[in-house]
Parts: sequence; C-alpha cells; structure tokens
Amino acid sequence: MGKKCSKETVPFLTKIHPDKREEFSLYFKTAPDWLLDAVTVEEVKKGTTVFHEGERKDTIYFIGKGLVKVTDNNIHGMSYNHRLFTKMYAYGAMEVLMEVEEHCHTLQTLTDCLLVKVPENKFERWIHTDITALKQVSKLMGEYLFSQACSSRDFLFLQGANRLAWLFVDWHEKYAQNGILRISSVRQDLSDFTGICVRTVNRCLRKFINEGYISRKGSDIEINQKQYLLLKESTEEGFREAI
Repeated sequence: MGKKCSKETVPFLTKIHPDKREEFSLYFKTAPDWLLDAVTVEEVKKGTTVFHEGERKDTIYFIGKGLVKVTDNNIHGMSYNHRLFTKMYAYGAMEVLMEVEEHCHTLQTLTDCLLVKVPENKFERWIHTDITALKQVSKLMGEYLFSQACSSRDFLFLQGANRLAWLFVDWHEKYAQNGILRISSVRQDLSDFTGICVRTVNRCLRKFINEGYISRKGSDIEINQKQYLLLKESTEEGFREAI
C-alpha cells in the first residue's frame, strides 16, 4: 500500500520548489512504500553534467528545482539541445521502456538544481506492476516527443535570426515570470538550441538589441512583454515568407 504523498509522509517534498510539489505529489500518488523509501535528493551546481550520452544508467532523475537541458551529440557529429526542461519528467524512463542499457542523451544543469533520484531497478519494478504509473510515464513521454516533433517542424521553415527569435518566443511563453524572461544561457548554448553558429548568434543578438527586441542586463538577456510581442510578430512574418 502506498503512502499518502504529502510533505508529512514524504520528506523529500519539503526540499522541492513549491511550484513543483503538486506535480510530484500527483506523480508519486500510487507509489508503494519501498519506492518512496528509496528516493534520495541531491543539490548540484549550475553547469553540472548529470549523465552523458552512452553511459550505463542505474538511476531515474527528476528535477525538483532549477532548469536543465537535454543534448544529443550524435546528429551529424554536432551537439543539439532538444529543449529546456522545467516540467515534471523522468529522465531515464524512456530508456527503461525501450530496454536500452545506456543513456540516449546528455543531461546538464543550466542553473543550480535539486535532483530527485530513484534507483532504476525499483522504478522499473513500480511501472511494471502499477498500470497507473506506467500510463503516467507514457503520457509525459508522449507529450515530450510530440513537443519535439513540433519544434523540429517549425525550425525547418526558419533560418538565422528568425530561429533565434522563435526560440526566445517559445521560452518567454514557457518560462517568463510576471511578463519578464531572463536568459543566462551562453552563446554556445543558444547556438546548440538553434543550430546556427556562434558568430551568427552574436550578430543576431546585436541586431535584436539595436531594434529593441531584447535588452541586456549585465551578462544576461532580458525580454519584457512588449519585446516578446515584437519577436513573435517577427517570427510569424518569417514563417509567412518561408511558406
């Protein structure tokens, strides 16, 4: 019989960001005692590689606090960042369902993060004996894959500055707080996310600053609501021209 998943009965919930506690509670609501008792948490610094593509896996990871990116290094020998992650997702679960022994991607932290870790053998036992858990894992994986397919499709129609503008629009819609998006990603990260070279990224950023599409705050990039609308209009125009 599983525990009622609350801060009182599951101590790791107290360490998770308040915005994520409900997601974790729902995700683990049917989890049995032997799974919850095996959960551990670890605080890691910005820039940490949690695991590398091709490494043997033994742990399923969840992000209790912070922002991470997933990278595939096998696309024509180049690094390709699938997307940023802040929502609930079980890193390593796809490999479990696929019966793959190694990680298919690289997971890196873009901010200081809190990792919630579950031993793979216990996670696999759980989803193989609990149909509700299996459906939930499959649903989140499907949402991720669908989102990736849509992103890849959109990128096919855009080039250069329009790709970077689309990325900023997407991030603003997902991660802005009170209408403000603050980006700390280095130029190489932006290059990996868009598939354009660092030199082009720098040229696009200068163009966006000069046109008032973005602002520089120290080493960070800031995009307010008005700037988001300008970027969105520019991106939509890019789509129309491409089609």
